Amino acid sequence: MERNGRLLLALDTGSEQVALALYDGQVVGEFFYDAGREHTATVLPSIQRLLEASRRRVEEISAVAVTTGPGSFNGLRVGMSIAKALCYALDVPLIGVLTLDALAYPHTALGYPIRAFVPAGRGRVVYADYRRAGAEWTRESLLRSARVEDLTAGLIARTVLAGALAPEHERLLGQHPSVIVPAPSLRQLRAAWVAELAYRRWRAGESDPVAALEPIYVHGGGSATVPSVQLPESYDVRSGQE
Repeated sequence: MERNGRLLLALDTGSEQVALALYDGQVVGEFFYDAGREHTATVLPSIQRLLEASRRRVEEISAVAVTTGPGSFNGLRVGMSIAKALCYALDVPLIGVLTLDALAYPHTALGYPIRAFVPAGRGRVVYADYRRAGAEWTRESLLRSARVEDLTAGLIARTVLAGALAPEHERLLGQHPSVIVPAPSLRQLRAAWVAELAYRRWRAGESDPVAALEPIYVHGGGSATVPSVQLPESYDVRSGQE
């Protein structure tokens, strides 16, 4: 994607691992760290460190992207609050990105269906399914909850599992004949993936109402309905074009 000089800040704070990125059509800088439960105290200083390391100033930020969940209640709340505060202070647009969309995005180039998931506590996950529809990828509107060990239920076609797994669950689920389990480094959410999806929307003139955007929480055995969406392919291996 070509650079256009407009700088977007992307935040993912929906788990103990916080991810931040600066993006202007390409990754300007990226930062990832384990915040534990210290999101409130660490996210803003980490944004400042990222800006300094990238030799950019906060005044150069022209848009802010934030993951909307599902995820940790406290983490999502902190990230959303900081993103909104920056948008109000800088008078810039806000773009929300469903966490599951960002997890699925880098795997679209493989061409297989994708099941993206995030932890939901007590040994459960929340997941969504993605399938190719022509040149785009469509996410089902229903987010479902399941036990981690049941994440492969109903899978017949070869399917990529996109999300962080404990080693024991990686071994267990990887035995399923229809499952593709990418390397751990490809399953940990990167803020650069959030930034690319948000940047496409921003470049198309889209954004979300700052006051109205809220996190999505799904816990226990619950489910949630969100608008279905189409994702671009992360990379077209036939033409070499984004």
